[in-house]
Amino acid sequence: MKISLCTLVFSIFFSLGVLACPVPPPGYGLTHAELVQKTPTIVLAKTIKITDKVVVFEVIENIKGQTEKEFFWRRSRIPKSVKHISTDFNRHIEPAFWSSSILVRRAPVSKGGMCNIAFTYELGEVYLVFRESWGHAHSNEIIKSKDDKWLAFVKESVVIGS
Repeated sequence: MKISLCTLVFSIFFSLGVLACPVPPPGYGLTHAELVQKTPTIVLAKTIKITDKVVVFEVIENIKGQTEKEFFWRRSRIPKSVKHISTDFNRHIEPAFWSSSILVRRAPVSKGGMCNIAFTYELGEVYLVFRESWGHAHSNEIIKSKDDKWLAFVKESVVIGS
């Protein structure tokens, strides 16, 4: 009986880390509308430097809030050795992108699982960056076209919400 109880207690403590995020990262689990509403700073930015530890962006357009002309991103970075996934979900018109599933994303699931969203980046690519909501799967989407549906949705939502 004593061994069974010890095994049970050990199993519970061992599995706690597997069950869920102890504290979900900012933006995790928000709908698209909530992501736009709750993020103070949203920018369209181009990558100008990429290392295994940091990505440096140059702001092309402030969509919501104000930020410096250049900023760096240390969070949510997959090493450059991981193959880059350069998808914009066909200008974000694919239904999968708009589903409520948090599993639809351009980045591979990282070592930290869904609690540690990590992205790949390509030098010179343009991204729609939600600065304070780095835990959302769509917080660093690639924008390849001015008529991108996600970009239009975000801009329209900001105008309506202001």
